[in-house]
Amino acid sequence: MGWKRDKNLIAERFGRDELPGFLHKEFEASGDESVILEKNGEIYMEKGRGKLVISNVLEDFTDIIMVDKSEKSLANEIKNVCTLDGRAISINLMLKFRVFNSDHFSKNLMCERDKVFLSDVWDQMMSDVVCGRILPKLQKKSANELAGPEFAEKARSSIEDEIKKKFKTWGLLLTSLYAKFSVPDGACEAVAETCATAQSKRTDLTEDDNIEDLEKERMQREVEMELQKKQTQKDMADALEAMELKDIQEKKKKLKEGAAKDEERQKLIEGLQNLRKAKEITERKFYKKELSEEAFQHMMEDFEKRIIEIETKLGRKK
Repeated sequence: MGWKRDKNLIAERFGRDELPGFLHKEFEASGDESVILEKNGEIYMEKGRGKLVISNVLEDFTDIIMVDKSEKSLANEIKNVCTLDGRAISINLMLKFRVFNSDHFSKNLMCERDKVFLSDVWDQMMSDVVCGRILPKLQKKSANELAGPEFAEKARSSIEDEIKKKFKTWGLLLTSLYAKFSVPDGACEAVAETCATAQSKRTDLTEDDNIEDLEKERMQREVEMELQKKQTQKDMADALEAMELKDIQEKKKKLKEGAAKDEERQKLIEGLQNLRKAKEITERKFYKKELSEEAFQHMMEDFEKRIIEIETKLGRKK
């Protein structure tokens, strides 16, 4: 079975029962793809490029995850970032990354998802990193500070560090990042022109006129700042909603893991009961002289060994 996927798809989960094949399952990974076998959320086998044949009888697994570990690119614009002086700036982000830790990726980013797209990485990054960590820092600076080359480089470095730390917990490796801060066209010049015009007319205006003009400018700035704050509050509300969804997904994962453990324990108990019944039947056959002593001893040893193995597993799963 080859993996047919969209170019924006990073990973896809398949349940054991979803896949064709009664005695065995076949998978083929090409390029930078990997095949990962999971049992109740824990990875116990991974294979890169090539063909993988898995026995349905001998291998105990619950899910198979196909992962593309090639380098991926993300580019997007974060708009309406409200600065300390009430200006709206935008941040153009371009970054490249790849999956490097399958265990962290499966547990911390994929979680209960059946598929992970590039857009999922962007949305999660916006929720956990940009809105939660980066924007609160930028909103304490003025637009002119952010537009300056020296501070812009420091801000870019800070953004890179925050994204790297979060990506590491998701099993992703950030390989490059580009960030550009943009002030709307003409905004800075318009402010400067307004100040220059006001200065040139100062000698022609009375003190009352100056006070009136300044009051109008102050009120206009307050209205603009209030509009920007409302947009920022909406962005933060969207981020909080995404974080609440993440909490729900984690709770569902824990419930699913608990149910899977209960199901596995029940299967072990049923297997133990079947072994004991088979042992009793074998003993009766031996007493009726339907089995030789050598065959009987061999079967008893095998029964005892398997019974001990299951009882040991049940003891660990209490």
